Amino acid sequence: MNRRPIRSAEVVSVGDELLLGVTANTNFTWLASLLAEAGVRVARETTVGDGEEEIRRAVDEAAARAPLVVVTGGLGVTPDDRTRQALADLAGVRLVPDPELLREMEVYYKDRRIRMPRINVSQASLPEGAGKIPNRIGLAPGLRMRIRRAEVFAFPGVPAEMKKLTEDGLLPFLRMRNGEAPIRQRMLRTWGIGENALAEKLRDFLARERPVSISFLPERGGVTLRFRLREGAKGEPEKILAEQTDRAAAILGDLVFSTGGEELEEVVAYLLLLRKRTVATAESCTGGRLADLLTAVPGSSAWFREGFIPYGADRKSGTLGVPEEVIREHGTVSARTAEELARRARAVAGADIGVGVTGVAGPESVEDQPVGRVFLALDSAAGTEVRRWDLPGSRERVKERAARSALDMIRRHLLAEREGKR
Repeated sequence: MNRRPIRSAEVVSVGDELLLGVTANTNFTWLASLLAEAGVRVARETTVGDGEEEIRRAVDEAAARAPLVVVTGGLGVTPDDRTRQALADLAGVRLVPDPELLREMEVYYKDRRIRMPRINVSQASLPEGAGKIPNRIGLAPGLRMRIRRAEVFAFPGVPAEMKKLTEDGLLPFLRMRNGEAPIRQRMLRTWGIGENALAEKLRDFLARERPVSISFLPERGGVTLRFRLREGAKGEPEKILAEQTDRAAAILGDLVFSTGGEELEEVVAYLLLLRKRTVATAESCTGGRLADLLTAVPGSSAWFREGFIPYGADRKSGTLGVPEEVIREHGTVSARTAEELARRARAVAGADIGVGVTGVAGPESVEDQPVGRVFLALDSAAGTEVRRWDLPGSRERVKERAARSALDMIRRHLLAEREGKR
């Protein structure tokens, strides 16, 4: 049996919904990152529709090029789920019923007092000789089989099921074949700076020949820099990657919020716990998005005191007591109103930190303020600070970026406090 380490793979994503743009292919992003961490480089990704011939051809071509092929999608029970049959045809075997799987399905439906659809019998059929990876959170199992000289793993397209099956089936296989892979990538996550500006800050750093490749990955949560060890790099992988990321992080300073993949809200939660601080929010244009991010982290009752959403001008005065003359003189979208929101949220909730957000999410301007203009204020015992942002994009994008910018404002405040600058 072939025991050579597997260092490259191809991914085949199946589904008409992916080609129609109805569903974003988050499965591939997750898989590529997971495989990279296991020391396996994804050489190619192919997306095909639900046609059996398309699936068969894509997997056959991938198996001719790569020692590992991962297929996602097309393993359900509806007529457009044809991955199972395509794999059986490629391997030259029949689909045969799996009695154990059929019993599990019957129990599943019986427990729910639902009659099992006859079509589910096909879901209990597997390519003859294929290995079965039990699905602990769904019905369709994962599959493992040999096609050409490649190891082929196939998983359902439902993200939660795909991730669980990958962890249960694919990762143990890779550890057995490759051993514990050395760390071959690290990342720096940034907020508050665009991709081009980030590249400009790192221009001299990037100009030098390095033992790592550096990718810029714009994401919803900011821009991530991914450092990957180049083939043939001399030295200890972990030491090389640590040295390179540390140098870049030193150049970028507090633009970097994470070096380990954590989300911005997780970093803020950690700092709030570390500093033993609590926070309250008063949000207008973000409609509670900031409070939602803060409370998305388990244990948030330890640091989150209260959230207010005084959306209209009358509620800013009625709910939190923002003086009417402030709104009359400065407007609802202004630095002064943001200050009052932050100060009064902190006082009413009895929190250490108050954050106020007001702005124009769109699609129309407000009080002569353009779409995307947002004022953020943070109030604490050290005083009040205010920032103005002009955020591009749709209403949803403005709300999301404004909430994350407010999170980052809390992070920077807590870092400065820790360093004695507050």
